[in-house]
Amino acid sequence: MDSEFDPKKDAANLAKHGISLSEGDGVLFGPLALTIEDDGRRRGKPMKPEYDFSRGKRGAVLPARGKTRITIYLDDAIVERFKAESQRTGKGYQTLINEALTQQTSATERPVTAAEVRRILREELAAG
Repeated sequence: MDSEFDPKKDAANLAKHGISLSEGDGVLFGPLALTIEDDGRRRGKPMKPEYDFSRGKRGAVLPARGKTRITIYLDDAIVERFKAESQRTGKGYQTLINEALTQQTSATERPVTAAEVRRILREELAAG
């Protein structure tokens, strides 16, 4: 899921909590995220001190159409560079990686190898 945020709010969150908003993609939309259906009856009412999560569903709040969740190992330097770009642009770092890969693969129209993914990411970071 594409996430965008205000760089000023991100800086404030980083200063106050020690974590960037760009880390939220993995927390909010990760495989262990918990979603509870809202039937709309509680709008405007105070929150309860405790909630019953027995009807909760694991997974993202909204499924991402046309996207597949994967686990991938990337070089630390690549991830850090995309996170830095995320801080600068206000876009989530995973979104930036997806955009870089989409741009490259649409030009080649063939499957990309792991070595090519690393090369593409390094090129994007160097240009960045």
